[in-house]
Amino acid sequence: MTFRRQTLVGAVLVMVVCAAAQLGAGQSDVVTRARALAIAGQRGEAIELLQNSLAISPRNSDARVLLGTVLSWEGRYDEARRELEAVLTESPTHADALPAMINVELWSNHSGRAEELASRALRNRPNDTGMLLARARALSALKRETEARDTLDRLLVIDPRNEQALQMRRSLRASLRLWQVRVGSLYDAFSDHRVAWREWQVSVGRTTPIGSILLRGSRAERFGLKDDQVELEMYPRLRPGTYAYVAGAYAPNALLYPEYRYAADLYQSLGAGFEGSMGFRRLGFGRGVNIYAGSLSKYYGQWLFTGRAFVTPDSAGTSRSYHGSFRRYFGDAGTYVGLRYGRGGWREELRNRNDFDVLDSNVGAAEATVILSGRLELNVTGSYSREDRVERRGLRQYSLSSGLGLRF
Repeated sequence: MTFRRQTLVGAVLVMVVCAAAQLGAGQSDVVTRARALAIAGQRGEAIELLQNSLAISPRNSDARVLLGTVLSWEGRYDEARRELEAVLTESPTHADALPAMINVELWSNHSGRAEELASRALRNRPNDTGMLLARARALSALKRETEARDTLDRLLVIDPRNEQALQMRRSLRASLRLWQVRVGSLYDAFSDHRVAWREWQVSVGRTTPIGSILLRGSRAERFGLKDDQVELEMYPRLRPGTYAYVAGAYAPNALLYPEYRYAADLYQSLGAGFEGSMGFRRLGFGRGVNIYAGSLSKYYGQWLFTGRAFVTPDSAGTSRSYHGSFRRYFGDAGTYVGLRYGRGGWREELRNRNDFDVLDSNVGAAEATVILSGRLELNVTGSYSREDRVERRGLRQYSLSSGLGLRF
């Protein structure tokens, strides 16, 4: 090869290398800008930027992984899965695509697939703490808490100070305590110095693979009368995002409690942190009372906002009651404080004769639940209401309730 040809070939090679370097730098710049947009909350702009970049450079795996991640943040799981699978097809253990895909499967309620992906990665990298934590999360979502705990123990041998693993293990220890016993009391006082309403409760409950079950016994006293009630409650899980509340109660003497009480609610996750429910109750006060219930809740970070309505059709006119509340949770053990307000035909859920005598009411309440050492649960609720009753208008009622539960 002549010197002239060698010079020409060298120049071409230099141009190719420079063009490749510029292209790589441009791709890296696109990923950096898209990541900044997504973190700033401009996810639509980030998605559009990445899609335009991939139309030009479809083999840019960094851009495709980021696109799949941002799509998953937007809840567009099928699209996210498609982008991430394109990367994993060529590189099954891709360090960024695999964790992102596991998150997609967890968030879209495909926990079995998430566990499978994490286990596959651990066969090649058995000490990968990120994959161990991902597998523990998947196992927990699958209700395989014992395996999840063992996986976390293995992780903490490798990284004893992993805060996420420590926090999750504390939560799992609480969830593995399947039984709970609880005692509680309620005291209602009135502004006209009428006889107070007193009530005591004791219950035992257990978490099962299909949902929790609780058996409760209650005793009420007023006007020298005593009445007892036994109640069974269940919270069956029907499918991911759907569960129910079913209850039945019976009072053999029916002096202060209804002779019977049936209740059923169906709860459905609506996405974006929203949950709705519709329900029905029937209470055996004389000829029987039918009540229709509905609620809408929104989870926002550590906050829970709930609106609830009760409607009771009657020949004398339909009675309605509306309630709003919020709770602020602390940690993941169940500790919270909250406030609620209600207005209408009764102060809260209709359960006994004291509630049944209310025609109209305005009620405000404050509540708190504290979990101590993962085993003890302390509940305190105080409320004030101004009520119109059958025999008196403008009556004021002061209520205080407390409870103590033990998990084991």
